[in-house]
Amino acid sequence: MVAFAPKWAPRGGSLPKERHSVHVKRLGSLLLVAVLTGSLAAGCSKSSEGSASAQATGPITDAASNGLRSTGGAPPAADPAHGKEIFSQNCSSCHGADGTQGGVGPSLKGEKSRKDTPAAIAWIKNPVAPMPKLYPAPLDEQDVADVAAYVESL
Repeated sequence: MVAFAPKWAPRGGSLPKERHSVHVKRLGSLLLVAVLTGSLAAGCSKSSEGSASAQATGPITDAASNGLRSTGGAPPAADPAHGKEIFSQNCSSCHGADGTQGGVGPSLKGEKSRKDTPAAIAWIKNPVAPMPKLYPAPLDEQDVADVAAYVESL
């Protein structure tokens, strides 16, 4: 009876030392990437979850409930000052207090040279992990436009 062994394994089934070392390094690298990715995703989503209760009574909800924003027709012009408030509540834990320090997320300084406003809005609406998706809740269309206007001003 012949024992099963992969094509690259010598008879007897054990790996040569150098091949074993390569496999261990690759496995270690994959585990490190998986742990870091999980930590980043948990960190960003944790910060946005943690601020959810603050948002329920914060300026986003208050402004909408006081009729300061139009819900029908064309949205009002983007407000970078309001975008800065939203940014500090939802984005600063990863991108830094004013968006230019970076950290878990990249610095957004000079983002206007990389993305125009429509591209920034599209990115905020449909980000790539580990950035959390905050649209359509807790951010609405106007909030996204305001944050994009703030980020474009950095």
